Amino acid sequence: MYDLIGDIHGHADELRALLAHLGYRPDASGVLRHPSGRQVIYLGDYIDRGPKIRETLQLVRSMVDGGAALAILGNHEYNALAFWQFHPEGGHLRPHKPQHILQHLETIKEFRTSELFAEWLGYLEWFLTLPLALELPGLRAVHACWEPSQLAYLRQQLPDLHLTRDFLLRASRRGSPEFEAAEIVLKGREDKLPGGLTFADKDGHRRSRMRLRWWQNPATAPSYADYYLEDLAELRGQPVDFSHLDPSYYQDDTPVFFGHYWLRGTPQILQPHAVCLDYSVARGGQLIGYRWDGEQVLRVDKLVWVP
Repeated sequence: MYDLIGDIHGHADELRALLAHLGYRPDASGVLRHPSGRQVIYLGDYIDRGPKIRETLQLVRSMVDGGAALAILGNHEYNALAFWQFHPEGGHLRPHKPQHILQHLETIKEFRTSELFAEWLGYLEWFLTLPLALELPGLRAVHACWEPSQLAYLRQQLPDLHLTRDFLLRASRRGSPEFEAAEIVLKGREDKLPGGLTFADKDGHRRSRMRLRWWQNPATAPSYADYYLEDLAELRGQPVDFSHLDPSYYQDDTPVFFGHYWLRGTPQILQPHAVCLDYSVARGGQLIGYRWDGEQVLRVDKLVWVP
């Protein structure tokens, strides 16, 4: 079956430790494999922030190329593609603003020589071969949000869910259907904070929009503190106004695995058919996996990390 692993962000040592804990060992060519034929599914965000980005990419790609793993695209790989693609009207699809450079800086530093930069260009081409989501018998995998309508639109535009450079150009236009689909699937659903509130995100940037718990039944989220990803003191106990929000949530009984959300604390199952495997390894947290053996209802005892 499959071992699903959340956001790595260049933490190759933690990845090797987790794979060893899961029973993966190098074969004669050095590719990490499981003796029983299990495969890893990587949930995206291999680059940026961490200390060993190149080593992480080498490890993940070798497993994918060797058939020992599957991998999907994360928003950091998507951002990197846009950061390095020229815009026909000048500049790049992702403008080289200070905050964008800072977010991507650790990756830039690892591939700063001409020889290594050529290798980096090869990884950018490889990112284009990674799907935006996977739907396999019995499970689904996406980096941030399984949104059926947006995934259906993406399949119309990209039948194999692999990005093209033309799609990237169209998605760089804020407000376009391509932009909205990529934003939701790779970065999650968001809502404008009520009352003009703002908050500081993990990088210290002030934001006026908050990511939503798209997997949670709104009936069980009576206040904004229950429905938003961050707990803002100003909103504790304030009922959610669904007049301007889409109250839909993940109701299918097919398990969905995702990362992206920088959760903290003890890893848990979010609802019987949904689990986030990003527990902030790049901020001192844990690299988390889930050992899936075909079960429809997810179990907390199948969550795996190295103590």
